[in-house]
Amino acid sequence: MSKKVKVSVLVALAVLVVFTFAGCKKQSAKTGGQSKLKFVYISKMLSHPWFAQEEMGIIKACQELGIEYVGIDSNLSDEKCLADVDNAFSMKADALLICMTNQSMGPNIAEQCREENVVLVTIDDNVVDEFGKPVPHVGMPTKESGELGGKALADLAKARGFFAPGNVVKVLQIDVPTLTVFAPRVEGYREALMANTPLKQSDFIVVDTSEGMFEDDLTVSSPVIIANPQVTHWIITGGNDDCALAPMTILEEQGFNMNNVLACGLGGYEMSLEEFKNGNESYICIVLGPDQEGYKAVYLAYENIVNKTPMPDFTLVAGNIATSENYLTYFPNGKLMTDQ
Repeated sequence: MSKKVKVSVLVALAVLVVFTFAGCKKQSAKTGGQSKLKFVYISKMLSHPWFAQEEMGIIKACQELGIEYVGIDSNLSDEKCLADVDNAFSMKADALLICMTNQSMGPNIAEQCREENVVLVTIDDNVVDEFGKPVPHVGMPTKESGELGGKALADLAKARGFFAPGNVVKVLQIDVPTLTVFAPRVEGYREALMANTPLKQSDFIVVDTSEGMFEDDLTVSSPVIIANPQVTHWIITGGNDDCALAPMTILEEQGFNMNNVLACGLGGYEMSLEEFKNGNESYICIVLGPDQEGYKAVYLAYENIVNKTPMPDFTLVAGNIATSENYLTYFPNGKLMTDQ
């Protein structure tokens, strides 16, 4: 063999080794090899206590599994959320865990993830992909959570004599039409209340808000309360804690008899804890586990990447009713999970 041929063979072998090594390195990141996996969590509002607790569960699972973690706050900006997704791709994320600022982005983001070979799991707000199929999702059983709260409110209302002759009872519900997870909660509350009390469809007042956050809820609930001075007893169903406590705040500011008010929040974060600490017997809350949602989302994505385990369309985390009497069961040491 000539010297020139030998050199060509050696060069070819070197190139083959380089490509083989590069291919193995890329594959190892997807199969649980030595390369470290990277998971990115994009939250629509990471500064909110709910999402902060959710991130706790994500971080815990990533630490257990040896996964590199990056958290990003889209801060309720659709434009930033889309940019954050691109940023996750540029960081070579293996999995994207996300609660989008707008569910309509779902098909586009799902398609991008598929093209980039990035595993996608939604948390809290579910979406469909570009083919109309559900993206793997971790969240609460939406309607069932509302039914749980509605039944608890019905029992309390009957115990307090809300439906005695002469009383005028109305139910205030705040919906967020842009979030598909809200309507089932509203419906669950309503069905459970109607099934367990004399309340009729006409006794329910539903108002819409853009985000379901406290300030927005104050704005939409105040006109309803002012426009119904004949009401002697109010029941408030919260699609989250904000939607329950904002109307309660309005009623209290107007000097309404708070013994004739019942409200149920959903989530169980700082504002609920304060109500329980203050002994508010008119307020209850469906305490959920956002940390458990985040934790389970990580494990689902990990098992899919490493062991090729199929991810279910929906993974649900149920809740429990917390009151001023039993809240320490769900808030150990009288603190949020984020403060333990």
